[in-house]
Amino acid sequence: MIIIIDEASEKLASFYYHDEIFKPQWKRAADMSSASDELHDEFQEKLQEKLPDELQEKLYGALLGKLLDELQKKLPDEQQNNLCVCEIENNSGYTESADNTAKANTGNLRIPKAPTDYIWIVSNRQQKQIADSLGIASVGEPQCGTRYAVESLAELDIEYLERVRRRYNHIPWDIGETDRCLIRELSLADLPALYELYDKPGMTDFVEPLYDYETELEYQKAYIENMYGFYEYGMWLVFSKETGKLIGRAGLEHNEMGYMIAPELWNQGYATEVCRFIIDYARENTDFEELYCRIDEKNTASVRLAKKLGFTNSGHMDDDIHASIYRKNIKNIKNNEKH
Repeated sequence: MIIIIDEASEKLASFYYHDEIFKPQWKRAADMSSASDELHDEFQEKLQEKLPDELQEKLYGALLGKLLDELQKKLPDEQQNNLCVCEIENNSGYTESADNTAKANTGNLRIPKAPTDYIWIVSNRQQKQIADSLGIASVGEPQCGTRYAVESLAELDIEYLERVRRRYNHIPWDIGETDRCLIRELSLADLPALYELYDKPGMTDFVEPLYDYETELEYQKAYIENMYGFYEYGMWLVFSKETGKLIGRAGLEHNEMGYMIAPELWNQGYATEVCRFIIDYARENTDFEELYCRIDEKNTASVRLAKKLGFTNSGHMDDDIHASIYRKNIKNIKNNEKH
């Protein structure tokens, strides 16, 4: 991830951050910022000119190319690769390509050198407008007008910047991992693999099937934008670390937990493993006091799993789908409780 930062923001950052590991990242970013100052001025001049749309697009493209080139030339060759590039280790080891499978963790992954690499910590609205025109993710304090606003730079850390960069560029977030599984958000490129999963025997015995492709595509576009984008959780995808293949779905829709695992992996503990991760995630990252599941009593495997995880039948029914409501308190428990 390449962070663009100006002198004013760098001073604030150096004031807020005293962690010796984090400070050099800001310093490299600040070193980089002066390379773009002239480009900012040139871009703003041209931006105010009334050019036809097609010429403006060419201008933006040319300036973007120049910006990316200049930002990489600031240091000697041997240091360019380290210039403001934070090689963040993805918890789940996914690549950012639009394929339909996850790739097992291979260590630190370098983000491709493209506009999606960049995030700009802006200090005024002019910088925010330039970032928007260049298609670069930006974050700043409220007066800057960024979509991702923070009250102060004291709230920023590398993980937050990386998540903003991914959300802006429609790159699914890595949620986490278990011993055998990788869990991340769905992307539209995953739909073919999702249909393949749902087509397996028994997968839709107790869950609704997918819509036709075009309807499902539109539904998932809205889901990614509104559920992931607003709540920062939802129904995620589950991948096998060993094979990289999609093996299930699991996650949260508000305080309801849902899960499904490919039939060839039933009775091998995968659902238990993934659901325990989700319970921990909800406990640590949401304000929910409890989680609930809706389970058809005919689905004896899910009933057993719910009870194993500490859910109890509340005695209530969802008459629309003939399902019992199982609930589990996730906040008021002892720290050493094994769930």
